[in-house]
Amino acid sequence: MASWDVVVVGAGAAGCVLADALADTGCRVALVEAGPRLPAGARAPEVDRRAWGFRATAGSFDWYRVRAVGGRSLLWGGWSYRFPAHVLRRAGWPVSAATMARWYRAAERAIGVVEGPLDPRVRRAARALEVRAMPKRAPLVGDRIWTALDTRSARRARTHTVALRLEHERGEASALDCLDLRTGKSVRIRGRAYVLAASPVETTRILLESEVPPRRAYGRDLVDHQVASYVLIERVRREPTGGGPLAGSALIDPGVNGPGVNGPGVDTDAASARPYRGGFTIEVSGPHRLDDLGIERMVPGDEVDEHRATMLHAIGEVFPSPRRFVELQTDDRDAYGRRNPRIHFAWTREDARRGADMKRACVAFGDEIAAPGSRLVQFVDPMSAGAGHEAGTAARQELVDDRGGLRALSNVWIADASVMPTSGDRHPTLTLLAHALRVAAAIPRALR
Repeated sequence: MASWDVVVVGAGAAGCVLADALADTGCRVALVEAGPRLPAGARAPEVDRRAWGFRATAGSFDWYRVRAVGGRSLLWGGWSYRFPAHVLRRAGWPVSAATMARWYRAAERAIGVVEGPLDPRVRRAARALEVRAMPKRAPLVGDRIWTALDTRSARRARTHTVALRLEHERGEASALDCLDLRTGKSVRIRGRAYVLAASPVETTRILLESEVPPRRAYGRDLVDHQVASYVLIERVRREPTGGGPLAGSALIDPGVNGPGVNGPGVDTDAASARPYRGGFTIEVSGPHRLDDLGIERMVPGDEVDEHRATMLHAIGEVFPSPRRFVELQTDDRDAYGRRNPRIHFAWTREDARRGADMKRACVAFGDEIAAPGSRLVQFVDPMSAGAGHEAGTAARQELVDDRGGLRALSNVWIADASVMPTSGDRHPTLTLLAHALRVAAAIPRALR
């Protein structure tokens, strides 16, 4: 049993960036991670489904999950965009855009976000379709995308340690009970404060196993992105136009449900209105070599070098529904004896309408940038579940304050996407890191 100023659960992007920020204030931080610390350049292994057995009511549901220091940042493409003010407003975020701007700047500095060039063919297509094209913004370390392994805290994380539950009494947590996978023994870690950054599903599991009141509220309001993905196969030897790893990539904003729509007190942009809440953006990346993407079988073997692929991923904002939530099963336990989460996930009519619009927008943009004789192939349908940007399981204001502080336990904070009302209409990682830094700023003041 050891005692720390702050105990952080989960060494993904949010946990590592938050732990670095806390250490900079002089806090003694214990960063607890269930998985290993992988060697540089190692591929993230498949999750052991006996030990991490998510069950789902959806027919097809398979989130990207990583149990290792760095978390899903080991797989991400680095897309780092701020949520516009109208996205925060229509989802009911308790934090204003003006407040978030400060923390967005802090997150961009912390991971080193830079902007790449805008491909001329993307600019021409956006102009023709009257949509907005933005160069890719991403954090770089040399010529590669930043991951949480680049933080100082990643090197100090306590690995192979599974957080089981928080001990608490009289409205305050007193210890974190863990299982050391190397020894098979129980470990109790004491801290003055605790931060949950284990992912919305795992944070929900810890809170439910800890019997933190109100127990019936945790796990509700689960959301994830809708994703429509296409690959454009072109028989050309087009190469990226300079600019390093960000070349050829852009974010396309079709302007769906733009400023004012679903937001009180703002003039509605009627031209952008759609019969569903939220909007979507399209990530464009390429051209890539087919063998770099593992899709060389899509053309005859002797033609692989003559083709290039451009990826189009539409990301749609999904809102809470009573049909989407996480619960723990009483009769189904994993290899460590924990109750397995059951994911209840179903699409609504407005999700179907949004998904249809996302597909049309991808096809329109793909057709606009395509060379003659190209093929546009869909490989992810927006009505399939499991995009991997889950959020919302502890977002209700009766559960947390606007800095992620747990109302039931005065010394516990949530720094992952559990507290985000939606995953937004674009990649959420920069917003997640901005929130984590707000949490990191709140804790030393609370300890004092």
